[in-house]
Amino acid sequence: MSDKDLNEIKKLLNDVKKQLEPRKSSNGAEDINDKAENYEKNLKEKNTKKRAVNYSNESIEQLENYLDELIFENSRLKEEKLLAIAENQNIVRRYQQESINVKKYGGQKLAEGIIPAIDLFRGVLNQPNDNPEIKNYLIGFEFIIKQIDEALTNAGIQIIQTKVGDKFDHNIHEANEQVETEAVASGLIAQVIQNGYKLHDRVIKYALVKVAK
Repeated sequence: MSDKDLNEIKKLLNDVKKQLEPRKSSNGAEDINDKAENYEKNLKEKNTKKRAVNYSNESIEQLENYLDELIFENSRLKEEKLLAIAENQNIVRRYQQESINVKKYGGQKLAEGIIPAIDLFRGVLNQPNDNPEIKNYLIGFEFIIKQIDEALTNAGIQIIQTKVGDKFDHNIHEANEQVETEAVASGLIAQVIQNGYKLHDRVIKYALVKVAK
């Protein structure tokens, strides 16, 4: 039942209450002898009507109080319902966001575990070597690393492109040392020690660098 319905019932009860109220007589010239003759009869009727009116008024007041309680309870339940709906929507949104994060960042631990091995491979490949036999092995390593890089890219993992002369950015770089150098200006990256990596928009490994003083 809506608040409007409850208020309508309360209005009807007020109308009934008004109708039960005793009305003043409009006849001011009533005969005195008739009054004396019918006094006892009228007195009994008035007392009976008064008791009936009082009983009706008490009943109506009880109904009005009950209606007030119903209106208050109805409003409280509506408020609780709205709060429950809002809380449920928040739970659904949190669950959806958590599901997205699991799908998006679920491979982070695996990536963090294999990245050091991949960097080790890269370091070996970057070492100068004139031995033909070792070069043949290195060609195979290059092919493997390319396949791994492709798999990582498909999973949303990419190298943070960092080179000497870039401006140091604490959001993607980690400086382990400041060095004196004339190759780059102060505050710029003087040497890249280790690559950094991102998983989608999240940094999972900061690029380790040296910064010019």
